[in-house]
Amino acid sequence: MVFMEKPEVIRKFLEKGCQLDSESLNFFYQSQGKINHFLTKIEKLAEKPTTVTFDLVKKLLEIKEKEYDVEVIKKVSNWKGVAAVGDLIDFLLRRYESMKRFLVNRLDLINPISINKITQKTRKFSLIAMVKEKNEDEKSLIVEDTTGELTVFFDEKVKDSYDDLVLDEVLGLVCEKENGTVKVKDLLFPDIPLKREINKTKEDVFCLFVSDLHMDSDDFLRDSYEKFLSWVKKTDYEKFYIFVLGDVSKEEEDIKNFFGSLPDNSFKIFLKGAVDPDIQIGDLTLRDPSMLKIENVICLVCHGDFFHPYQTIWKNKTAENILLNLLKKRHINPVFSNRIYEKDPFLLDLVPDIFVSGFFHYPSAMNYKGTTIITTGSFVSEPIFWLINLRTREIIKLNFT
Repeated sequence: MVFMEKPEVIRKFLEKGCQLDSESLNFFYQSQGKINHFLTKIEKLAEKPTTVTFDLVKKLLEIKEKEYDVEVIKKVSNWKGVAAVGDLIDFLLRRYESMKRFLVNRLDLINPISINKITQKTRKFSLIAMVKEKNEDEKSLIVEDTTGELTVFFDEKVKDSYDDLVLDEVLGLVCEKENGTVKVKDLLFPDIPLKREINKTKEDVFCLFVSDLHMDSDDFLRDSYEKFLSWVKKTDYEKFYIFVLGDVSKEEEDIKNFFGSLPDNSFKIFLKGAVDPDIQIGDLTLRDPSMLKIENVICLVCHGDFFHPYQTIWKNKTAENILLNLLKKRHINPVFSNRIYEKDPFLLDLVPDIFVSGFFHYPSAMNYKGTTIITTGSFVSEPIFWLINLRTREIIKLNFT
């Protein structure tokens, strides 16, 4: 099907003797696969209307009224540009204070003090500090808080955790001074609470997560894509959210065709990826990353281009374990990139119930302390995606190979 612009949609209906009101025009512009079906239905009417209203569209196509409860609770705020030194310090200081609140009441932080309070007599103490530098050869860190900086070395029993650390993250360090050298005896990440309520909806609510179609790629798996369309068109869920997590295509027409193929009674959410043009489409268009509340379930959704450095740092970790590492840090992009925001979009001041990302082209799923972590496949490698029922929190694997 060739995608039509709005004047072409209007002309097609005028040829049949019908005008479209604005709501019907917007509907058929995004759902062009429904046009011929609707025109066939309208020809069968005893009295054909001259103006097509959306009420008539819903009646003839048997479209159910949407009763969706979705709220955007966190999104990317305005980027302030390349940071001046003063702005940079202020931004990182605000991050430090936010992260400190996650750690300050931990009972396993023995004798917590600030760096400037360490004396020659201090033996056992804990710090809440930001990682300034790493020395891989010595397995040491230079850490800092608001009062100063300090070099710490890792005890043998925690050296395995050293490789999980990245610059600019904030963590708790249980330390002991040995012959003038500060040794880290235990390492505490901000992490998410062990005991918390598993949020679920009262009724069946289905969320589909799909990404990385790359429809303009030579490697695009069209047969798998057609299998996906065949499946999604047969769905009849009462409440159905479709999350399209970016990298659909460089071509705007591909994106419009794809969204036009999705069920009319679904709530369609588009989160732009790196290759996608700027386009407002679906019921809700978001930037990467965003946090939403679907009824009472919090979803953190990412395309995930900003995860690329962590693939390099943790090259031996799978996609879901990269996300798990970052979830434990309560910050999904801690390495500072010289960008500052009005509000840090990567800081996890709220704990997500579902944490999902595209980008990796690698399908995976796991649960951690009540949080569901998933990564999606792609239509250029592994066309495997996920469906979650928010009432049961069941993860359903959808394989279109």
